[in-house]
Amino acid sequence: MKNKDKQEQKQLSREELENMANENLAGWQKALADYQNLQKETSRQLLNLSSFATSSLILELLPIFDNYYTAIQHIPEAERKSSWAVGLEHILKMWESFLNEKNIVRIPSVGHKFDPHIHEAVDKTKNRDKKDQAITKEVLAGYKMNDAILRPAKVIVNNLN
Repeated sequence: MKNKDKQEQKQLSREELENMANENLAGWQKALADYQNLQKETSRQLLNLSSFATSSLILELLPIFDNYYTAIQHIPEAERKSSWAVGLEHILKMWESFLNEKNIVRIPSVGHKFDPHIHEAVDKTKNRDKKDQAITKEVLAGYKMNDAILRPAKVIVNNLN
């Protein structure tokens, strides 16, 4: 009888050890999953931080780009083929290439329907020849980066009401 009791104790010990091993394995698997989630979260936060830093810098550069673009538009037609004007046009293309590399695109405005999510109405007109809520003029270009609005386009909207 004593022999049987010892075997039962050994058997119970073995079962207890297997349970402990299973609990440890489950704990390790949970810790591994938590670590992998932490890695993903940290990576996402770093990407968001990088995106925020880029968008902050771009917002500071946009007024310079806007003024440069406006200056290019005011080159007299007779001067457009001169070497200095061609050089300025080349620099404008470099600006545009820089913005494209950062996934920054200009928000379409003139001729499009007003959308308060991407446009800011700064004035209105009443023109029966144009559709209601159509944008008739862009006062300041708007930009978005990766579908996030950096700056809404400031526009004049046709309002027939």
